[in-house]
Amino acid sequence: MNLVIDIGNKKVKIGIFKKGKIIKFCDSLTSSFENFYFPEEWKNFKIERCGISSVVPDLNSSIEKKIKDFFNIEPLFLTYKNCGIKIKIRNPEKVGIDRIVNCKGASEIFGYPVIIIDIGTGTTIDIVDKNKNFIGGFILPGPELWIDSLKKTSLIKEIKFKIGKFIGKDTSSAIYLGLKYGLSGAIEKIIYKFKEVFEEQIIVLTGGYSFEFKELLNFKKKLRPYLTLEGINIILNEYEKN
Repeated sequence: MNLVIDIGNKKVKIGIFKKGKIIKFCDSLTSSFENFYFPEEWKNFKIERCGISSVVPDLNSSIEKKIKDFFNIEPLFLTYKNCGIKIKIRNPEKVGIDRIVNCKGASEIFGYPVIIIDIGTGTTIDIVDKNKNFIGGFILPGPELWIDSLKKTSLIKEIKFKIGKFIGKDTSSAIYLGLKYGLSGAIEKIIYKFKEVFEEQIIVLTGGYSFEFKELLNFKKKLRPYLTLEGINIILNEYEKN
């Protein structure tokens, strides 16, 4: 069994995989992860390997210690060098490892070429070409960044994610509807522009807000909420073979 961990800006997501299938999952806010403890029942699982995708380097030593103390194994921290996918972009060491892992996972699960849309703290749209190369992508604000930037200019303290009429009748609903249709519209514009230039591709939707936006995006896509964890698991299995 594999223990896989995705350390993101907002959340740390943790899963246990058995033969390619996630059988246990838990998460923690990144800001309070120092106080996180693995579920005691997880000691009953025979964990053989652990892989970590982290975009918060300050937490790496803490998670490594927790893993060693609880599971008595050494984790593998993923980098652009050990993910098993060719990267055809400048300065790959500066690319978020979650983007690379998503590309690896999507291309292995669905084939390639493939487009990966990850809607989380930030929104990323990444492309793996027909030769299985990660060739780059786009970065937009995610829902929370979008809303937080507008909250600073208004008296609204909290914006609720709720379905409402097309036109906002107060500041809160106007901001929410601007996010709802603005972000989905931006994503659609990029996808349709991309289709004008490149051949048809599989599109995979993932990230913490993927469920909220799946019905708003008017193109065919495959929903894969645990794509990053699946990608880590695939890399771990390949790494073991090598």
